[in-house]
Amino acid sequence: LLRRFFGYLGYDGICCVAGEAINPTVNLPKAVMYTLIIVTALYVVAALALTGMQNYTEISVESGFPEAFASRGVMWAAQLTAAGEVITLPIVVLISGVLQPRLQYALARDGLLPHMFCEVTPAGNLRKGTIVAGTIMTFIATFVPFEYLDDFVSAGVLVAFSITNSSLVIMRRESPENTPFYLEKLLLLFNGLSFLSAVVSVHGPRNIVGKFLAFCFIVATAAVGFWISWSCPSSAVFGGKSITMGNHKRDNGNQQYFQTPFVPLIPCLGTFINWFLIAQLDFLGIFLLLCYFSLATMFYFHYGAKNSFGNNIGWDYPGDLGLSEDNEEGNDHVPSATCIANKYTIT
Repeated sequence: LLRRFFGYLGYDGICCVAGEAINPTVNLPKAVMYTLIIVTALYVVAALALTGMQNYTEISVESGFPEAFASRGVMWAAQLTAAGEVITLPIVVLISGVLQPRLQYALARDGLLPHMFCEVTPAGNLRKGTIVAGTIMTFIATFVPFEYLDDFVSAGVLVAFSITNSSLVIMRRESPENTPFYLEKLLLLFNGLSFLSAVVSVHGPRNIVGKFLAFCFIVATAAVGFWISWSCPSSAVFGGKSITMGNHKRDNGNQQYFQTPFVPLIPCLGTFINWFLIAQLDFLGIFLLLCYFSLATMFYFHYGAKNSFGNNIGWDYPGDLGLSEDNEEGNDHVPSATCIANKYTIT
């Protein structure tokens, strides 16, 4: 299941270039949904074509269409599809090289990454971010075998999707009055129980004890999800109190933008399914993923949380704070969330 998900990766890249889209609040959700529909349709048609030429147990994992055409003696089609694979693979890599620096740019603008990642050349390029991302991707591609990399990449993206789902709940719901961070604690508990439920269901003993433990974890996960919906009220505006910064208030009540329906039901359900897919990894893969996630968490609390504008003063920047002028490459002035936070009060 996890390796099948790898084939769907790419639509998430649309979100990485959202800052360059026209009217992203309307067009970006449409682009994601249209891409999913088109990709799903193409995969279904491709699967029907392959299983029509070969038994599904005989389909080549490395080169499906060329081998299938060759088995039927259609050599020109085999050579054509093989050439297509050779041509399209570098294009996929180049697209990744375009998207990753823009993701780093967005994180650096908030202070979650060093300022060098949001420095822009006079021509409008993210040169430093591209060099760093390209070097790391080249190193990994050179020394890490793909049979380990595909599962790890899919699992990493699924973790990111789970964090996105949790973030959506935080933006649309609020902790009860006089109970700060109550919603965040419930979401952390929900993710932990979802992970345990998935691991026990997939890797646990197949006897009655294992099934009973998996059932208990699933019930507990569902109960926490229900309690989030019951105890945490909806935010008056998207982002809730976190976007209020002194006298700066965002009035988005009249703006037209896509709203995910049935929050927190759909995000919580998506989070649970993501963790279930991640649990398809073997224990070594799960251990390596937890190590990677632990390192990322440590970096966030030691660097990102201290320098994040959103974490210190709210997300109503950079326009009101004039930070956009500090992003030109070679500018030695590095904005500090800590010093700016002294001028504003989070309410």
